[in-house]
Amino acid sequence: MSIFNLIYRILRVLLVGAAICGMAYQGKIKEDFEIYKMHAIPALMYHSISEPSPGWPVDLCVKPAVFEEHLRYLKEQGYNVVTARQAMILLKSRQNVMNTVILTFDDGYEDNYTQAFPLLKKYGFRGNFFVVGKDVGKTFNQNGIIQYMSFDQLKEMHRQGMEIGSHTMSHDPLAVIKPNFLPWEIYQPLNLFYEKMGFWISGIAFPNGSYNAAVVAEIKKYVKFEYGFSGVPGCNTLRIVNERPFEFRRAGVYDRGRGAKDIDRALQKCYIFGYLEDKGISAELLDKTLTFLQELIE
Repeated sequence: MSIFNLIYRILRVLLVGAAICGMAYQGKIKEDFEIYKMHAIPALMYHSISEPSPGWPVDLCVKPAVFEEHLRYLKEQGYNVVTARQAMILLKSRQNVMNTVILTFDDGYEDNYTQAFPLLKKYGFRGNFFVVGKDVGKTFNQNGIIQYMSFDQLKEMHRQGMEIGSHTMSHDPLAVIKPNFLPWEIYQPLNLFYEKMGFWISGIAFPNGSYNAAVVAEIKKYVKFEYGFSGVPGCNTLRIVNERPFEFRRAGVYDRGRGAKDIDRALQKCYIFGYLEDKGISAELLDKTLTFLQELIE
């Protein structure tokens, strides 16, 4: 994209933002925003629920005590925590989904079983766990010991209401790998998980949020897949379920030392991005624009 196109798109975002601010000035936006939230479900993304290890990116880890603080906040605020498949059913039934949220966990670290799973059960919540096929049950000595969940652990979580999905076979970004590798990355986990656990998975989360039209077209060949998570912030609505089920929206939750405020900010980001997308602003463009402006400031 040329710098002129980017500037044009930024100006477009700002103009639409100004129009929305005009609505707010007239007192219309609050009511409109609350109506939108009745039909929109945010999804939040975690990775490792652990103390940060030396050499690990800090953004990968949320301490168990902080994660429990997040769950306690959701409970106190009256949130209904559902799986992605449950969210799809709720949206298709056109129910009021105010204060409904999906919690997702990427990569398949064993601490998802030892830390996240017990805490989710403690609060009566469910989660979506997206697992890298080749790493199941493996241990690696890479910047410290990294342990991944086993098939037996995943089966137990599934039996107790958690939803297991694919994070592809190798965790390579799907939009940049050679097209002839796509079937292996996408289809192989379906067979592997069924063979090892006895049930079909229905969801996929794209590593690093990397996908394109070719990736979505390949996924659609396998009818077992019902939805996929992109890396685009926002909320999931009936329109997305019906028109773009393999481009579900979600935002990362990171431990910035602010406890429950960190998950509240992630939720508000989802709602605001989703609302603006509903008004005609591309959530992906908005995210890239804000990232670009932040880099300019820094």
